[in-house]
Amino acid sequence: MAEGDIPSGCWDKPKWKSVYPVTNGQLCSKSKQQSLPSHCLMMFFLLLGTLMFLQSFTVGSIKTTESYWTLKPNVLVVNVDAGKDVNMVQVPLICGEAYEGQNVTWTKNKDESLEAQGNRIMVTVEGWKGANYSCFNKEGSYLNHTLVLAQWTFKKIIKNTPEKGYIHCSTNNYGGSFQCSWTWDKNRHGHVAHIKATRPHGGSNISCSLDSEGQSITCLDQDYCAYSEEVDRINLTIYFRSSFVVETYNKKFYIMDIVRPDVVAINRINKTSVEVGYPHSWNTPPSYFPLIFQVKEIRCRKGKKCDCSKPNLPKTYLTQSHQVPVKKGMAVCVRARDEFCNSSWSEWSLYKFRNKKNKKHWNQEPKLMML
Repeated sequence: MAEGDIPSGCWDKPKWKSVYPVTNGQLCSKSKQQSLPSHCLMMFFLLLGTLMFLQSFTVGSIKTTESYWTLKPNVLVVNVDAGKDVNMVQVPLICGEAYEGQNVTWTKNKDESLEAQGNRIMVTVEGWKGANYSCFNKEGSYLNHTLVLAQWTFKKIIKNTPEKGYIHCSTNNYGGSFQCSWTWDKNRHGHVAHIKATRPHGGSNISCSLDSEGQSITCLDQDYCAYSEEVDRINLTIYFRSSFVVETYNKKFYIMDIVRPDVVAINRINKTSVEVGYPHSWNTPPSYFPLIFQVKEIRCRKGKKCDCSKPNLPKTYLTQSHQVPVKKGMAVCVRARDEFCNSSWSEWSLYKFRNKKNKKHWNQEPKLMML
């Protein structure tokens, strides 16, 4: 695998000061030169007072420009300042260019008729009270709609977990695809409003699809090459919506940061050793995509479940060998990760030797143990 280091100076500006002394006469002369006539001072203070009055008058008033933006076609987002008691933003709506000059009526949330008519109208969004605005022709037939959402800075729609954060992304190889998942807050009925995944210099050739349960996405970077070094991180942004409120979540990563191999295969060679194989989903050739194995032996007591993830188990060791020795009466636990990246380990695979009576079970599939 190609290796390479991922590639700052500053200086203070000179601070100058006069080295020449200034006399009292010079100070007085300078002061006289800078003084203003009395009528100029009166005009200045009058203008200052007027500006302060206008500023106090506009507090809590309606905002217009740069307070909203387009999330996607037919969806506008209003930025809400959570630090203010009153937030009112005027948002322009258009039914469609084809309906210019026609008799167009509007409704809010399907059941409330608006007084404003025409192809272009202005609506006022107060606080987090977004709405769905629909437009109709004079016969009452539906023409178009615009969904207006309010964006706040809180994080309440999905849960934050200590291990995985708000959004957890992973992939089982260097094929260019990856999966991301999250956990909904049980007190909010949320769903995904929009997904955007890009690389700064690689364009936007990353496609994502939402699963049927609405709890994860699968994405594919069409331009990703497993045999070249990643230059830019993937910038993933997911917009989650609950009612008429939207929250924005962002995550940046390289594929090599989130790669996690599937469980390794373990097969018995003889009474004292087993063979460890690469997962079928891992990239080939193995010489270009090598894995390193973490191995430990445990004693499985009769009638008790063998658990490779217990922290009080014997020490582990690392190896690149596919042949692993095992002591008599012991079970072996093996997991793998990319040899050149400090990424995540796979889940543990467990192989337990059977006695002669259970010889037919020697080649059974390894038991998968969760971390």
